[in-house]
Amino acid sequence: MPRAKTVTPEALAALGAEALAEVLIAHAATDPTLRKKLGMLLAGTAGPGKLAAEIDKRIKTIGRSPSFVDWEKRKPLVHELDHLRVTIATRLAKQDAARALELLWDLIGIADAVMERVGDGIGEVEDVFGAAMEDLGRLSAAQPPGDGKALARRVVAYCERDGLCATDALIRHMSKALGAGGRAEIRHATEAALKAAPKSSGPHDWRADALRRHLAFRLALLADLERDADAFIAAIRAGGLESTHALDVAERLIAANRPAEALDWLDKPRRRVEDVDDDGTDTDLRIAALDALGRKDEAQAVRWQHFERFLSVEHLRAYLKRLPDFEDFEAEQKALGVAAAHKQAARGLAFFIEWRALDRADRLVRERLTALDGRLYEVLRPAAEALEEKFPEAASLLYRRLIESVLERGSSKQYQYAARDLLSCARLAPHLPVPGSIESHAAFVARLQKAHGRKYGFWGLIEPKGR
Repeated sequence: MPRAKTVTPEALAALGAEALAEVLIAHAATDPTLRKKLGMLLAGTAGPGKLAAEIDKRIKTIGRSPSFVDWEKRKPLVHELDHLRVTIATRLAKQDAARALELLWDLIGIADAVMERVGDGIGEVEDVFGAAMEDLGRLSAAQPPGDGKALARRVVAYCERDGLCATDALIRHMSKALGAGGRAEIRHATEAALKAAPKSSGPHDWRADALRRHLAFRLALLADLERDADAFIAAIRAGGLESTHALDVAERLIAANRPAEALDWLDKPRRRVEDVDDDGTDTDLRIAALDALGRKDEAQAVRWQHFERFLSVEHLRAYLKRLPDFEDFEAEQKALGVAAAHKQAARGLAFFIEWRALDRADRLVRERLTALDGRLYEVLRPAAEALEEKFPEAASLLYRRLIESVLERGSSKQYQYAARDLLSCARLAPHLPVPGSIESHAAFVARLQKAHGRKYGFWGLIEPKGR
């Protein structure tokens, strides 16, 4: 049979308008989303007034609807909202920019009402309205300069509708259109609102605290738009956020070439979550400040300390790069020893794999296998894959660890992964030395059957494929 043509714009155009119209009409009869899109396209042929009226009608209808939007209805709603947004920001904007701007305001104006009735997947809906705000900012900035204060008042009114200004992203998108005067107007209004806001009556007065924090965050955003570190600090202090946002302050002070002040903020006591790994932000800011001050040895010490704690490859590389000639090899060997003895064996294994020290990874697997938690599949499985070629015994041990963890916990949702890991073991079996230093594959499978033979959901996945 001749191969069907690929569906391309050219191929479809060759079919002719009449054939395509018949297909669209037939499909639109059962697809409400397509039917609405076609209606919008037809309205556009009658001029911008007709198109704008059709868009306005749909926005109002969606905004007034009381119906709950479940997961089945969410996708069509998202598609329609996004189609409305794109139509306004492209086709209508080219024909009537002023009307397009008003309709974008109307579209984001129904955001709260729509999101209140959406079930799972609210993020998709929120993304559409976020994109509409971005379009609004872009189109507004393209217009001739107008009354910045009036625009500022409109932006603030929109942000304050829920009392907590959860939509301050609009300020960021509208920044260029607002200009310095409009941003100053918002700042003055926010400062006045913060001054008038009720003080917290105690640790459980979350409403007052939340309002003050939101106003402070708006001031901080405005400070960032002006690249004003002092205004940012003032906003953080006004919201009582010093203990939680010291790193943010330090980051801006470093960018402003004020590293000594940044160190003072980094040294301040701040609220931290115990037993949560540092993501390196504190370390990197401290290093940047010390380097800027010419305190190179202290910066190196911080890099090494961070490596010792978290086995960060990035920080070790930076540390070795800055050592004098011929000292990096000795330091690297010391680092490998630190990784081998790290209290978290899985972290050491991950480091060796990323560092490509596969011989050290092999040794760690053999010496500390029982310390490797089989639930850490995101570490053990990539390590096993990396070790397969040169160290099949260590790879087999890791796959077995993963399998036994799943079966011991009876985690049926993970049986498919355990079955895949057992097949990996079978594939590696011919490459294991005989006699080897680990249990043979056949003996391992026999032991699994004895301990977990009744887990039929697992063995059912294995039998058709072999072991």
